[in-house]
Amino acid sequence: MSNQGYEEELRPERSYLAGLYARLDAERARVKGEYNAALRGNGGTPMERDVEVRALAKEVKRLDVADNGLCFGRLDTLSGDHSYIGRIGLFDEENEYEPVLLDWRAPASRAFYVATAASPENMRRRRQFHTRGRQVVDFTDEVLGRPDGGVRGDAALLAAVNAPRGDGMRDIVATIQAEQDEIIRLDHPGVLVIEGGPGTGKTVVALHRVAYLLCNQRERIERHRTD
Repeated sequence: MSNQGYEEELRPERSYLAGLYARLDAERARVKGEYNAALRGNGGTPMERDVEVRALAKEVKRLDVADNGLCFGRLDTLSGDHSYIGRIGLFDEENEYEPVLLDWRAPASRAFYVATAASPENMRRRRQFHTRGRQVVDFTDEVLGRPDGGVRGDAALLAAVNAPRGDGMRDIVATIQAEQDEIIRLDHPGVLVIEGGPGTGKTVVALHRVAYLLCNQRERIERHRTD
């Protein structure tokens, strides 16, 4: 890709990310408003208010955590559709709740972690964003379904390895490898023991599996409430 072509693609990506943050800010303002109203105790029994306050407090925290590194990737399908991958899911309420950002734990996001040149999972390209605060600094691409891996190769992985330390586990979710993702999403009801030598990502896998299981449990509870 030429430098001019790269800049032409970078501008709309920055605009899209700005739109995602606008949605996040609006959603956070809405939830905090509901939280404050619940604290005032307008209507309902004390037990009902306590349940609502706890649920809204968790949602506020979830939205606050998502602010840092909200969107880190994009998947382009062979048919020309594309989807953005991030820390939480965001939806367009005015367009039948069309997803504008997929939660990394959602089944539709799995190809971001497991697609390869040899097994592209019906994907044409994987794009990984590098951000600073709320700004897209640059991106790296991997064209899938080609023996040479396309234009990106291992650029995204190398960028993650060589990135300055000090941000803890903030960016790890963007660089989970296929073998790690398989364990994170494993359908196993009992205790799962994760073994490996030093530096093989045991802690990363364990923490993200907990996050994945908690997300699924929350979805099951919400479905049960609406049934």
